[in-house]
Amino acid sequence: MKINPISLSPINKGQYEKSKVKEDSFKNALEQAKKAKDDKKLLDACRQFESMFVNMMLKNMRNTIKEDGFIKKSYAREIFEGMLDEKLAEEASKGQGIGIAKEMYKQLSMKYKKK
Repeated sequence: MKINPISLSPINKGQYEKSKVKEDSFKNALEQAKKAKDDKKLLDACRQFESMFVNMMLKNMRNTIKEDGFIKKSYAREIFEGMLDEKLAEEASKGQGIGIAKEMYKQLSMKYKKK
């Protein structure tokens, strides 16, 4: 499904563009790991994907919260929450993470070793 960034609000458009950049950097990291046959780069790319996944999960969880909760909805709040979600996602994907990176690494490393 393609999303037209022009029809998005300025805040959503910025988030869309930022996620597109992250998606592209993940693709590039995966391709570099594949070409170099470097396990560390492959694991880093898998962790980057897990971080993006956790970030999307946090954003969607946040959307279920009532609009005017403790802090009134504002542009500053959205920026803060977006930055907080990104940092939480980064930290969650370090070490053992939630397991997605580990499983992706297993699958992709088997695939790349065959070639």
